[in-house]
Amino acid sequence: MRNVFPQLYRVVIVTGLVLTASVAMAAKEKAPVATVTITKNPGLYATDPSPLTPSQCGQCHPTYYKSLRTDGERHQFDCQKCHTAIHSYNPKKGNYEALMPKCASCHNAPHGKIMVDCATCHTNPHMPKKVAMGPRLLNNCTECHTGPKQQLAQFPSKHTKLGCQRCHTSHGFIPQCAACHKPHYANQEAATCTKCHPVHKPKQIDWTKELTTAETCNACHAKIVNKWRSSPSRHAKVACGECHHTRHKYKPKCQECHQSPHNKSFLARFPNCLTCHLDVHDPPVGKAPSKK
Repeated sequence: MRNVFPQLYRVVIVTGLVLTASVAMAAKEKAPVATVTITKNPGLYATDPSPLTPSQCGQCHPTYYKSLRTDGERHQFDCQKCHTAIHSYNPKKGNYEALMPKCASCHNAPHGKIMVDCATCHTNPHMPKKVAMGPRLLNNCTECHTGPKQQLAQFPSKHTKLGCQRCHTSHGFIPQCAACHKPHYANQEAATCTKCHPVHKPKQIDWTKELTTAETCNACHAKIVNKWRSSPSRHAKVACGECHHTRHKYKPKCQECHQSPHNKSFLARFPNCLTCHLDVHDPPVGKAPSKK
């Protein structure tokens, strides 16, 4: 009898453990897999989704969308033409660079073999023409713009001493002359500046007869203009551009208008008209002979 009770005791314990484990497993199988119950709706996934439109992309990426809308230039097309893989970034894989579009996929070295590091200048591909004038660009302006450098060197002026970025604060930006220079006269139209002054050789004035008015000339030649305006002679009725008609600082010959005002013997004695007429802008005026 002594040996029976220990064995029976062991059987009871084992049986109890088995029953307990079975009950626990059964309870685990019946437990809910989620804290809430949501009815399945397979119909939501019955069709393939349509690709996102640019405006839908803009709902999550408004900054890029606005950049493309305002300054996208030729990049104003479907986002997925460049971004073929969307929302595939994995921090563990560090695959951000691999997912980004490559400029070479569309562009074949538009700036030659030297300027090939596109993102150095085009830092935001969503506004490709907004390019800051950084060192990389400044050191290679002449790769594309040979004319301005030659003009600045050949025709020295104050502009020659300035770096390109002083006026062109971003690539392609053309400043207004009035940003640095005062107009020749009040309310002068900005467009008139470059008609006379080529910006990279401003002292080589392109003579525009219709713009050669007393208002324009007065900015630099006020003393002469005032004398001319107050002169009682007929010259006061002739516009500046009528005499100074060829180029800036052009001095016409009196004979261009006054071919033979005196007889030959007189002209032979006084070949220089200004010997008597002193000042072309205010020549002496004789009194009209009195009528008897």
